[in-house]
Amino acid sequence: MLAAVIAACSGVDEPGELGLLPQESGEPAAASRLAQIRVVVQPPGEYGGDEPALEVAAVFAQYRGYDEAAARTRLDLPRPPAERLRAGHCVPSDQLLAGDEPVSKDTVSKDSSGARELILLDAGNLSLGLGDAAIDVPLALLPDLVPTISGVTYDYLSDSLPAGAWPPGEPAPSELVIRVDGEGDELPGFTLRPRLPEPALLSGAIDRDRDELRLEWRPDGREPLILRLVSLIGGEPVGEELTCVARDDGSFVADLDELHALGLDGGPGTALRASATRSDRTVFDAGEFVGAEAVVEVRTVTVIGG
Repeated sequence: MLAAVIAACSGVDEPGELGLLPQESGEPAAASRLAQIRVVVQPPGEYGGDEPALEVAAVFAQYRGYDEAAARTRLDLPRPPAERLRAGHCVPSDQLLAGDEPVSKDTVSKDSSGARELILLDAGNLSLGLGDAAIDVPLALLPDLVPTISGVTYDYLSDSLPAGAWPPGEPAPSELVIRVDGEGDELPGFTLRPRLPEPALLSGAIDRDRDELRLEWRPDGREPLILRLVSLIGGEPVGEELTCVARDDGSFVADLDELHALGLDGGPGTALRASATRSDRTVFDAGEFVGAEAVVEVRTVTVIGG
């Protein structure tokens, strides 16, 4: 068993001074591009709670006048926890959801310049194939809240997997099929077949004698495993949710007092919901979008105590 070293804010890599790029006189800043397709799958039979069984989100963005960190913050695409948190450390999840570059009132006022813009492109139809199921991912028009940000996003959420996607009792599908019709030379159509990570098969126990949380799973070892912990009362979350990064070696042990110090509720009558997420990242090029990424995550969940 690997004893986890629990850290508070010091365990997170501090973002640099990232944000708006200085405007140059004369010509407008050159356009940059950023694209991500993210798919999260929860195997059938897992404890549902308030998490969707299938989530698909995609953006194809063209931006100017921002650096990449600022663009990612505005697109809600922060760097993954494994890049911001050292293995064996935990922090409140809100610290990781904040993104890489803070947005202040001063920053927003500067964004009104016509030299800065962020446009999310319509890439045509986007569909997902999982097992024998085919899912069309709908487009959503961005609300007209900030004059420099406009366009569309792709979003799909479902509380259950579509029929045929992953029949209960059947082996896990080995891959997904992602098809994007595209729109012209800037973003032509493409098909991806990213690997679907193996479910971690998470289990856990609380050792009251040692005041420890012990989690175990079937190891894979390819990439760090992302663990999320939250207490439940009557099935409802209470206290802080914590995110931990663990080596995918099959076990994680944490001191309960240190978890409680980070905000995990440990009051009487609480249960603990723990989830383990494995991810696979595929980098691809499509037209003028170079270095785009498809991120596929498989989440397994267990509830301890209560």
